[in-house]
Amino acid sequence: MSGKDGGNRAKDENIKPGGRRFLRWWIIGIILIFLLVGSCLAWTVYEDKQSVNIQHKELMTPNFTEPGLTAEDFILPANSTPTKVLSGIYVDQIHSVSLSDSTWNVDFYLWFKWNGSQVSPGENFQVIDGNIDKKELVDNYTNGTEHYEIYYVTASITKFFDILRFPVDNQILYIDIEDKKNERQDLIYVVDNGTSSINSKVQVQGYNVSKLQVIEKPAVYNSNFGDPRLGQGATSYSQLRAGIDIYRPDLGFYLRIFIGLFVAVAAALVALFIKPTNAEPRFGLGAGALFVAIANNIITSGLIPKTGIMTLADMVNDIGLLLILITIIESTISLYIYDIKGEKQLSKKLDKFSFITLIIIYIIVNTIIIIAAW
Repeated sequence: MSGKDGGNRAKDENIKPGGRRFLRWWIIGIILIFLLVGSCLAWTVYEDKQSVNIQHKELMTPNFTEPGLTAEDFILPANSTPTKVLSGIYVDQIHSVSLSDSTWNVDFYLWFKWNGSQVSPGENFQVIDGNIDKKELVDNYTNGTEHYEIYYVTASITKFFDILRFPVDNQILYIDIEDKKNERQDLIYVVDNGTSSINSKVQVQGYNVSKLQVIEKPAVYNSNFGDPRLGQGATSYSQLRAGIDIYRPDLGFYLRIFIGLFVAVAAALVALFIKPTNAEPRFGLGAGALFVAIANNIITSGLIPKTGIMTLADMVNDIGLLLILITIIESTISLYIYDIKGEKQLSKKLDKFSFITLIIIYIIVNTIIIIAAW
C-alpha cells in the first residue's frame, strides 16, 4: 500500500473535532425535540383522562353537583309532596356505537311502580338527547292504588364522545329518562337498583362492557317554557340516569390501525443503512414512507367526528411523520458530508447514531403516551 493511499484512508477514518461536535449536537437535538413533543402530548392525554374520570364521578354520584346543577337544586320546594316512582332499567342490547356519527343505539326495559293516580310515568317519559324508535308496553297491572308498568324501548341517542384518547379511549354511555309533563316537585324517580342490570351478552364492537349504574338527579332548565301555570325562573325535573362503562380491552385496535404507519417508519429508518450516494433508493424509501404516513392519518381521521381536537391517533401519526421527516433531512446532510465534503466516516457515524437514537426515542415516546392515556 502506498503512503498516499494510507494517507487518504487515515483522512477518511478520522473525524475532525468539528464533525464530532456536530454529531453530538445532532443527537442531542433529536432527543430534545422528541422528549419535548412527547412530554407535552403525554400530559395532554393524561389530563383528559383525569378530566373524564372527574366528570363521570360528578354525573353518576347522587347528590353531587355538576355543570348547570347546584346544591340548592336538590332541595324540593316546601310543602311539596311528589309521587315517588320506583324505577329501573335493564339494558338488553346495544346495536351500535358510532364515534364518527356521535350516536349509539340501545334496547332496554324500563319499569315504573307507584301509588296514586296523579301521574302517568309510562305515558310521559322521554329519552333526553335521543329519539324513541320503538316503545312497547310489555306488561302492567293495577292493585288498588298500586300501579306497575314495564316497557321495551329502542332508542337512538346522541352522544358527543370524548375522542381525545382515541383509539385507547374509554366511554360512558348515558340513558337519561325524564317525565315530559311533571316537574320534580310532582314526580320523583326512586332508583330500583336491586333489579337494574345489563344483559351479560351485551357486546360493543371494539370495547368491553364494564358495568351499569343507575341514579336519580334533578335536571334544571333555565326557563318555564312560557307556561303561565309555572312561576318565573327555572324549572326542575327528576331524571333517571343510567351509565354504562365501555373500554378498550387491549392494544389490538391501536396496533391494527397503526400497523401501516409503523411499517412506514421502519422503512424510513432502514433507508439510513443505504449508501448516501445511492440517492434514488435512499430518498425513495423516505418519500414513500411519508406518503404512507399521510394516508394513514387520513384513514384514522375518518373513524372519528370532524372536530378541531388533536386526538391520540393524530399524535401518533404526527410523531411518525416527524421521524420520517428527520430521516429525510438526515439523508440530505449525510449525502452532503459524504459526497461534497468527503468525510465518509462522519457520514457513516451520523447514519448509525441517528438510526439508534431515532428508533429508541420513537419507542419511548409512543410508550409514554400510551401509558398516560390508558
